[in-house]
This record gives sequence, C-alpha cells and structure tokens, in this order.
Amino acid sequence: MTDRTGPHPRRRVPGWGACDVCYAWGSPCGRLRSHGHPTATAEVTVKKVLTWLALAFVVFYVISAPESSAAFVRSAGQALGNAASSLASFFESLA
Repeated sequence: MTDRTGPHPRRRVPGWGACDVCYAWGSPCGRLRSHGHPTATAEVTVKKVLTWLALAFVVFYVISAPESSAAFVRSAGQALGNAASSLASFFESLA
C-alpha cells in the first residue's frame, strides 16, 4: 500500500476498489473512487448560487432603500401578528 503524505488524512471509503481499501483521494489498488451523480452536484451548485444571489439582492435592497425595507418588515410583522391572533381566537373557540 502506498503512503500519501499531504494535508488530507486518509478517509476510508468501504466498498470501492478491488482491495476494498480506498480513500477519498483514490485507492492503493489504482482504481478511482466513484463520484456521485453529476446532476446532483450541479443542483447543489445552482442552489448555492441562487441562495447567495438572493441574499445579495436583499442586502442591496436594504442598503439602497432603507425606509421601504423597514416598511416592508413592519407590514410583514403586522401580518404575522394578525395571523397569530386569529389562530389563538380559533383555538379559544374550540375549547
């Protein structure tokens, strides 16, 4: 078995390779470790990019228009408060 010296510790991935001793960076038997489905990786990447873009848009909106941002948060808070009081009165009427 060859010894790899580097920043990554050996992480055993059972079931991969002819000798059943494979690591995240490869295997001593020379067979490469199988990677996940390529579209799954692409979906995760797209999800991350869209999340960061949405966060950047929110930050830009708050910086460029703080008064309207505050009004939006205030109205959203009032809507949540009204919904909570409506649910409370619904459950009171059940008892």
